[in-house]
Amino acid sequence: MKNPLKNVSKKKKTLIIIGGIVVICIIVSFIKPKSDASQGVLVSAGTVSRGNLSQTISIKSTVEGSDSANVFSAANYRINSVTVKEGDVVQEGQILARLDADDLTDEYNKAKISYDEAKRNYDNSKTLYEEGALSQSDYLEAKAAYDTSALTLSSFNITENANVTSPIAGTVTRVNATVGKLANGGSGSSSEPLFVIENLDNLQMKVKVSEYDIGKIKVGQSATITAEVLGDVSVTGVVSHISPTGEARDAGGSEMVIPVVIDIDKGESNLIAGVTAKATILIDEVADVLTVPIDAVFEDPSTGETSVFIISENDTLTKVPVNIGLEGDFDTEISAADESGSALLTEGARIVLAPSYELADGMAVTVM
Repeated sequence: MKNPLKNVSKKKKTLIIIGGIVVICIIVSFIKPKSDASQGVLVSAGTVSRGNLSQTISIKSTVEGSDSANVFSAANYRINSVTVKEGDVVQEGQILARLDADDLTDEYNKAKISYDEAKRNYDNSKTLYEEGALSQSDYLEAKAAYDTSALTLSSFNITENANVTSPIAGTVTRVNATVGKLANGGSGSSSEPLFVIENLDNLQMKVKVSEYDIGKIKVGQSATITAEVLGDVSVTGVVSHISPTGEARDAGGSEMVIPVVIDIDKGESNLIAGVTAKATILIDEVADVLTVPIDAVFEDPSTGETSVFIISENDTLTKVPVNIGLEGDFDTEISAADESGSALLTEGARIVLAPSYELADGMAVTVM
């Protein structure tokens, strides 16, 4: 026989559960947030600022001496001695290495003997020709032999060919010459220079500026130079030369770049040649102007009109037409396009970031 008290207990539990659910639903209905319609369109906000703004172009390149020379030898003799080391300051014409000139001397002596013999033969042939005792063809043959031997002898400049000298004044930055090594005459692409001489008193950077930016670059523009070797210190530079022609950025690419030279004033800094540095070229700058983030500017695609949306204290929008001035990396200079906008476009005013096409005057918004 079933126990009636047990059935009553089950019904009571069921009623309690149902009642609890109803209470929860009532509470949820009171705390449920307002609908999106009553909130208005969700927007992100920024502010109008007042300050200074600059436009720059930054490019990385290697710091070099303003003048440099790769030194080769025209004579392929063994190196007897190297007279300089890296870091030495040298003058134009100073001897950097001496070559083994024994072979050169032997060749010179042979050429001298040939010259002397050709000269005696020429002198005798000339006398006989003038006396009518020698044909013109024999005389001209002797003269040609003499001219050839004289030219050969003059090419044997022992002092010049036996010494490797610096073509410029500067600092020795590389020494590839070693005693006993052949001087490896010639400056073909497969040979390395015996020495590299650079003028480190005057440093420069040769940067490649994109064809899309070159129109902004002018000779005389200032640049700020930074590098790891400088730490938190920077030095100044100035654009000194813009190439009249462009070149391909990459072997298979279509974008062109234009070489630009920046002279560096390193001052008392420890900036050295051969390191990578960044040159930030100042294109233009303005002071004490109103600025907004670049993405706050709305451009109407049908009219080209630019504007910003001001957010009022009661979270409604006012569309303010603006004129765009200098554009920096993140912010842009603006000014009101009319007098009515000037009253609204003030420092600290809230503006919509990344405005969409659905925004309009008087629209209620909710700032995220």
